[in-house]
Amino acid sequence: MNQLCTRLLGIAMLGTLLATAPGCVLNNSDVVIQETVCVTLDEYQTTGTFESFVVCDQFKAALLAALEANNMTLSDVRRISMKSGSFQTSNVTPHDWNVTADINIARQDVVSGPFDDGPAAFVSFTNQSLEAIKLGAPAVKLNQTGVNLVNRALESLLAGEDPRLVLLVENEAVVPTPSVSDPLQFTLEACVEFQAVVRKKK
Repeated sequence: MNQLCTRLLGIAMLGTLLATAPGCVLNNSDVVIQETVCVTLDEYQTTGTFESFVVCDQFKAALLAALEANNMTLSDVRRISMKSGSFQTSNVTPHDWNVTADINIARQDVVSGPFDDGPAAFVSFTNQSLEAIKLGAPAVKLNQTGVNLVNRALESLLAGEDPRLVLLVENEAVVPTPSVSDPLQFTLEACVEFQAVVRKKK
């Protein structure tokens, strides 16, 4: 997780991790604090149709740590929202693969319990080269319904809640088709960058 300082922006399509810096002053009374949380999913599949998931439950810890580092508290936060998201692959073996998949997102605060919100569409890949994502291209277009779900979860932090988000991978096809003798292997890293507008200490 990297904390950074930048001007207040709307939703971006591709997030980039930046170097650590203190919160930056937005105006005479507000400071913007930004954090990035990432999760990884290791895939090993012998068929082109499969489902998998990964849990992201780091938002509260990331926000509280950032606030503490800036001598601020949760009650000082005016608003919070998602700024950007990114997806990147690594360890793509034994060759490149083209995947068609939907990644949905849901809130599930109780493990194995019902979804508290969602699932909602987050991002889709159509015949997408895994090596291309490994290189950081192309830019990922996020679905607004999924972004809205993330924003609702982030806003719940201000009420003291601890949201647990689940990325749900539904893979429809892989070219060439994986098999026992030629298994699909790769690691997917998904990151969400969020920002909080906080009252500056007097």
